[in-house]
Amino acid sequence: MPDKPTNGRVDAAVPPMMFPFGFEAFMELNRPALQAMAQVNGKVYDGIAIWNQTWVAFLNRRLKQDFAMPQQLAACKTVQEMYGVCAEFFQNACSQYQFEFEQLSKLGKSLADDTMQAIQSGVEEAREVRTSN
Repeated sequence: MPDKPTNGRVDAAVPPMMFPFGFEAFMELNRPALQAMAQVNGKVYDGIAIWNQTWVAFLNRRLKQDFAMPQQLAACKTVQEMYGVCAEFFQNACSQYQFEFEQLSKLGKSLADDTMQAIQSGVEEAREVRTSN
């Protein structure tokens, strides 16, 4: 027998899911976990925002230097000057990328530490609430 299209409607033969208690009681029971997750999400959001701001600021600084290089090369009069401009450019770029990746790694570690701390405190608060009830 071919399947009947439902057009997004629930089949009447399937009973709706029933809770043995009201929705308010269900929400109250889960409130500590929801509050903990909200706190964790806030920490993660703040950490990601800081990480993104740091990365974008770095990219803006690098782009200014990248776009300035052709002008510096055009001003060179000898091959040695061109070599010097290129060598300085790549040395600066390598050291700046290395420094930036170190900073981003530190931010990532801080984000992970803050998130774990928020999770642990949320779990502890949820336990306290559950044991007091």
